[in-house]
Amino acid sequence: MTLTFGAIGAAMSGLAMRGTAAFERRRVLHRISRFSDRRLQDIGLERDWDGSIPSNGILGNGRGQ
Repeated sequence: MTLTFGAIGAAMSGLAMRGTAAFERRRVLHRISRFSDRRLQDIGLERDWDGSIPSNGILGNGRGQ
């Protein structure tokens, strides 16, 4: 199997998009973590027992469960 520049470029592009999406998700979770409990409930989220916000549902990774 020979790798062409097109295949390598597509793989690198995919990795870059995944990295960007992960960074953006962490940034959003960090911003939302500062919301009050009432405001979290208003947008359909709630804190877990340890204070974290479960990221399944709205903030999930887009994959099936």
